[in-house]
Amino acid sequence: MALANTSMFAPYKSAEWDQIGAELKDPTGLWTSNYTGYMSIGYNADKVPGPTTMNDLLKSAYKGTVALNGDPTEASAGFNGVVMATIASGGTADDFAPGVDFFAKLNKVGNLLPVDPTPATIASGQTPIVIDWDYNNVAQTAALKGKVSWKVVVPANEVIAAYYNEVINKDAPHPAAARLWNEYVFSPDGQNIWLNGAARPVLIDVMTADGTIDKTALAALPVAEGTPVVLTQKQIEAGQTYLLANWSKAVQ
Repeated sequence: MALANTSMFAPYKSAEWDQIGAELKDPTGLWTSNYTGYMSIGYNADKVPGPTTMNDLLKSAYKGTVALNGDPTEASAGFNGVVMATIASGGTADDFAPGVDFFAKLNKVGNLLPVDPTPATIASGQTPIVIDWDYNNVAQTAALKGKVSWKVVVPANEVIAAYYNEVINKDAPHPAAARLWNEYVFSPDGQNIWLNGAARPVLIDVMTADGTIDKTALAALPVAEGTPVVLTQKQIEAGQTYLLANWSKAVQ
């Protein structure tokens, strides 16, 4: 785990560092959040009605259609899918029980598929609904254009983010180059690269306000309403412990 080895990091603050929220960076510059996706529901509009919330997926119209990307005890997308279900079920980032209960219900009514979704299962129609990061679901929309009507929704007020962090190795063979790379990825050019891949750069709000954002790429993102929930490292570890103890018993 990276944050267990911060002694290997070199503190560095890029030119844009002060514009990044305090909760998304180490105060000394050891790490800085770079970009994220939002958890989403991708769906085949030719096969199923469009859901707008996680709780919609419990309806009979979705029997045998819902796939979660990865085992939540092992995969980030699966784990954060449970977080999204937790928030949708009235839980909090400190209590994963409602999210596990949601998937137990989804499984009990026959809506949850025991299939790990892939581009192939999406294209074939085997997994008509996929709970995954929005950048993955958006990529399928583009890849299947003209073949499958794959659409993506980020449920309002059920917005879950998990940032990738940027660090510099204190033993980097070319220390100046490492720092220049850091400057680049947090510059408008670097941040817009993530945006063009349907990810959400950490400076998206700042760049929207100052006019440096790629407006076409921004407009292509799924609409997301509500304040994103971003778990702390302590909440992630507690959630992982809870899932290891309870997931397999609840979702068999």
